[in-house]
Amino acid sequence: MKALSGTLVGVMEACCLQPINVIKTRLQPDRPGSYKGIIHYGTTITRNEGVRALWQGLTPFATHMTFKYTLQIGSNAVSQSAFKDAQRGNLIHRGRLLSRFGAGVLEVLVIVTPFEVS
Repeated sequence: MKALSGTLVGVMEACCLQPINVIKTRLQPDRPGSYKGIIHYGTTITRNEGVRALWQGLTPFATHMTFKYTLQIGSNAVSQSAFKDAQRGNLIHRGRLLSRFGAGVLEVLVIVTPFEVS
């Protein structure tokens, strides 16, 4: 269930962020003054290339986000089980903090840095 949650979160985030990412990437090499901002450039892309152009490259980005969140949610769940109180089975506050921190570090080292650098 955790893997499915990570998959859905990754796909939803990728679908929401991809238009912004396309506009940002295309605006970066543009010479200053050609467009009035991201909304103007987004409407220009939509008018000239169609709405689907805003989601170009969605598959690799969604795959990246899916791996990222699946690893984060899964590793957090596994590490939380290691920090449960032996007598009552409750998760101690320090354990919750450490498991979330560890999941974030693992996500950055395994998924985010290699994808963002290359």
